[in-house]
Amino acid sequence: MYKEFGFWKEYGDKYKDYPSINLYINKDVNNLYDKNKLIPYLNFGGIVAVTSKVNFPHLFRSGQRLGEFLLLTDGFWVWPEDLAEYVLNYNVVLPTEWYDLILTNNYKILEEAKFQQKDVDWVRH
Repeated sequence: MYKEFGFWKEYGDKYKDYPSINLYINKDVNNLYDKNKLIPYLNFGGIVAVTSKVNFPHLFRSGQRLGEFLLLTDGFWVWPEDLAEYVLNYNVVLPTEWYDLILTNNYKILEEAKFQQKDVDWVRH
C-alpha cells in the first residue's frame, strides 16, 4: 500500500480530511532541497492513475484546468503530478520520512515503479 502526499483539503469537500497545503509551506526547509535532483524525481514517477485536471484545481492560480492529471509513484509513495511545481515555485516541503527515503535511494525511482501500467500507451506532455 502506498503512502499519499500532495492531496490537499483545498481541493474541495471530497478532501476535507486531508491536510491544508499551508501546513507544508516552509521556505527555509525548501531552500535546502537539491531541486536539480528532486524535481525530476517528482516529475517522472511511475503512473498509477489518470484523471481529469478539472478534479484538481491549481491552488495558487485561478482558472479551470484542462487535460489529464497523473498520479505518480516511486513504489512507496503516491503523489499528484503538480507536486513538483508546488515544491519548485511555492515552497512546499515533503514529509521528512519521504524525503529521507528519496535521499537514501539517491533520487532513483525503482524501475518496477516506473512501469506500473505496462499495457497502456501513455503519452506524456
